[in-house]
Amino acid sequence: MKSRTYLYNELGEDHPLEITREEILKNYWPWWSKKMIEKFGPDHEWITEDICIDDWVVVNWAWEKPESNG
Repeated sequence: MKSRTYLYNELGEDHPLEITREEILKNYWPWWSKKMIEKFGPDHEWITEDICIDDWVVVNWAWEKPESNG
């Protein structure tokens, strides 16, 4: 299965930057999950990798990179 890739713009960049799902989780999950646990408790149903990715996408105004056929 191919990893999902996301695009986002950084201030001052002329073109979108790319980041993989795995890179987002490596960098964002530790902080995000800690904050979610503080707010909702350790076993809350909203503390998932998919929701972490969704939040990162919203915060960074990102979008999923379309798959190319070739």
